[in-house]
Amino acid sequence: GIGPGSRVLQLASLSFDAAVMETLMAWPSGAALVVPEPGPLAGEMLAEKLNELRISHALIIPSVLASVPVGRVPGFDCLIVGGEACPDRLVAQWSPGRRMFNAYGPTELTIAATLSGAISGSVVPPIGRPVRNTRVFVLDEQLRLVPPGVTGELYVAGAGVARGYLGRPALTAERFVSCPFGPQGERMYRTGDLVQWTAAGDLEFVGRADDQVKVRGFRIEPGEVEAVLAGLDGVSQAAVAVREDRPGDKRLAGYVVPAPGAMLDPALLREAAARMLPGYMVPSAVVVLGALPLSPAGKLHRRAL
Repeated sequence: GIGPGSRVLQLASLSFDAAVMETLMAWPSGAALVVPEPGPLAGEMLAEKLNELRISHALIIPSVLASVPVGRVPGFDCLIVGGEACPDRLVAQWSPGRRMFNAYGPTELTIAATLSGAISGSVVPPIGRPVRNTRVFVLDEQLRLVPPGVTGELYVAGAGVARGYLGRPALTAERFVSCPFGPQGERMYRTGDLVQWTAAGDLEFVGRADDQVKVRGFRIEPGEVEAVLAGLDGVSQAAVAVREDRPGDKRLAGYVVPAPGAMLDPALLREAAARMLPGYMVPSAVVVLGALPLSPAGKLHRRAL
């Protein structure tokens, strides 16, 4: 939907490959590429810039989008989210009145590997289908294709796959593997992302194969705990990390950001989470923050928690 009258925001840092996507969205169609002043943009400041610069199209990482007041941006025709998993509440908040899409693509795959159709309502958005010149495979541990509804690891082949990691042959051999479904010599990238096919032919993101943590003998997916915390009344964002303040004593810690005007009680939040989670998945502590820490690329900076 981009044309000569569109205005595309250059929001991503040049160290983030999404910056190339923004440029390529604007220039071939004769649209304006709008470059704001240097410095990170989020929250009220980003809302002001979207209005002041009359932005029609932008790619915004979910962690940043969650900090922007929804009602403050009446224009803004087309929103793309990517770089992180997008929670259903952001789709419910931001899809009305505009076209919203979910893009997926690790750095090793040249910007994007898949793209959803238009998303709306209170749904966890699919990551969609492969873009042009790209093929995706959902495989089990023996590199066998899995049927729809079964979780497997996502592998990607095609023109956008990188050649490997400079000066790191062992890691390159581990992640860029021979593709059994293509011509001889073709390689595919092992993403480490767990996905499954829907009956409609879209990919759904399930989690990371390497995000699973072990706390007191129990294996835990932090994303499941984050989803519960984020769904509690008055919570706008949530993150979970494993802390080891005393050697050998690992504990889950939850971090939450209040919605505008909300007052959060950590003890009550923990009690509410305990009613929905098994005991071993309940955070030992819940901490209320003004905002989640972000990396220079605008993604959640987990090490800073």
